[in-house]
Amino acid sequence: MCNQKYFLVLAFTIFSLASCKKYVEVKPQGEITPTTVNDYQLLLNNSTVFNVSFGTTDFPTDDIALIDTGLISSIQPVSLLNIYEWKDLFYQSNEDDPEWNTFYQQIYTANVAIQGLPAATSGTDAQKQKLISEAKVHRAYAYLCLVNLYAQVYNASTADKLPGVPLLLVPTYTQSLKRAPIAQVYSQILSDLNTSITALPDLPVNKTDPSKAAAYALLARTYLYMGDYANGLKYADLALSLQSTLMDLNAELSVVPPGFPFPGFYLPLSQDDPEVIFMKNTNPSYQDSPLNLSDELLTLLGPKDLRTYWYTYNGPDLGYFPGTYYAYFAPFEPPQKGPTVPEMMLIKAECLVRTQQTQAGLDVANALRQNRFSPADYTPLTASDNQQALILVLQERRRELFGKGFRLFDLKRYNTDPALAKTITHPLKSTQLTLAPGSNRYVYPIATKIISINPEITQNPR
Repeated sequence: MCNQKYFLVLAFTIFSLASCKKYVEVKPQGEITPTTVNDYQLLLNNSTVFNVSFGTTDFPTDDIALIDTGLISSIQPVSLLNIYEWKDLFYQSNEDDPEWNTFYQQIYTANVAIQGLPAATSGTDAQKQKLISEAKVHRAYAYLCLVNLYAQVYNASTADKLPGVPLLLVPTYTQSLKRAPIAQVYSQILSDLNTSITALPDLPVNKTDPSKAAAYALLARTYLYMGDYANGLKYADLALSLQSTLMDLNAELSVVPPGFPFPGFYLPLSQDDPEVIFMKNTNPSYQDSPLNLSDELLTLLGPKDLRTYWYTYNGPDLGYFPGTYYAYFAPFEPPQKGPTVPEMMLIKAECLVRTQQTQAGLDVANALRQNRFSPADYTPLTASDNQQALILVLQERRRELFGKGFRLFDLKRYNTDPALAKTITHPLKSTQLTLAPGSNRYVYPIATKIISINPEITQNPR
């Protein structure tokens, strides 16, 4: 038997969960089975399980350039360097993949709630439907992350043929672990989100809880990744109709003491951040890893962009590295991977431009951009044609979302367009590593430990 341990917290009871024959299915041992609606509420309130997301996806991108030998030697865990180098495997044969484990733990827990709630006692039908909907949103989020990490980019012509990830919809131990086609995974994501909307509140009390705004925002993200720009625009608009407040980074400057080298400490935490729609933190296995930003990204940002001021270190030599993004600088907690108001605005802007609504798309990008510069330094984006407008909007997306982990997924979809595809170069000490557009190494390998326990799961080609 394998000894991998997981934990679910229900009230004050800790369940030790061991994966046996099926590594991605989590089998409870000696658990207290939830029976009441309140039991399931406590299960879904477990932020240790659900308020966690990916944490490695900046490392394989063009946003990162590891040039400082001291920084390279300080990076932990070592798997991050393997990811930066696009190696055949990221983890040793006896090592777990924390991201794979995190998302399948979320899926298992959501499945427990979805299956058990209809028969739960001491609650109304409305309460049950709300909790089932919350579980579906969490499950959809987990699958959207998994399919973008461990599968090729969505392409309508191949999505029904190429492997996605194992699609587990009930908490049993006899399901097939063969990888479902990408199209089937996306279909389940859309189904979970669409069927959850009615029972959810417009906005949550706690931002770790799903809401209509969160479901709309995840639909917008999903359709963007699918290249369905009409629906991406529709759902970004619906999310923004419920939550649209932006922080003015210029106005926030007054709270930072003169000369303080970590201004991100003074930004609001995610629960109080008006821009955060749905909280999903960086995976704690990676959240304190420094990111040595590439010269290309720093040039794109420029010194007058307040995102440079707030989110990079440029203070005195205190053992930190100038031009470096640290997770805990922005602000004093892990970066959010869940949807935000700026992300929805950028999806809206991109979808407008991609549907030939050029000026409208630039107007949305400029509305965001105005809040990222002092008035004296702000200049609006202008374009002479639609292709130039698209490039400007995508550059603004890169500026706004750097350090948040989305760049890998963006590069994968850009590589399907010859006008946007690019070769990435990673410096590493005295060598230069390159990654060609569309390379299989944009897709994460599945850990050897997972496949050895579940041989029906096939490996990604390298």
